[in-house]
Amino acid sequence: MVFGGLIAIFIAIWIFRTAVQEKTGNTLFWVAGSFVIFLALQVTMIYFNAMIIEMFDGDVSYAYDNAGGLNARDNSDTAGLQSGTGGTLIGILFELLPYLVPVFVITVLRQVVMLKQAFNPKELFKGTKSALLSIKDSFKTSD
Repeated sequence: MVFGGLIAIFIAIWIFRTAVQEKTGNTLFWVAGSFVIFLALQVTMIYFNAMIIEMFDGDVSYAYDNAGGLNARDNSDTAGLQSGTGGTLIGILFELLPYLVPVFVITVLRQVVMLKQAFNPKELFKGTKSALLSIKDSFKTSD
């Protein structure tokens, strides 16, 4: 979640800079909205990942869980969706989805709703480089 917090802070700075530069008005509204959307989508994707894992887990019944102890079958190397090489790739995908989906949705909303532009994949991440450079420059001290 710390990594997600850093991404959310970067998105807030990026949206703020875009709103100020493009003079969209309601700057804090856009920043707060993007932050709330990011967190809501992140939590949704975490629950979505858990739902997919449970769907493919092959659970027999509630009694099966209790008979072997608390989640005994989930602790084995051969159980569930995330076993083997394919399971490793699925695990990596499940780790990245809670960050990638909200970022993509916010970039699309920024372009279509905030800037009122047509959807253009080349322009989705416009301004991220300048936002990163401004963050880097903010750490410089004058001598």
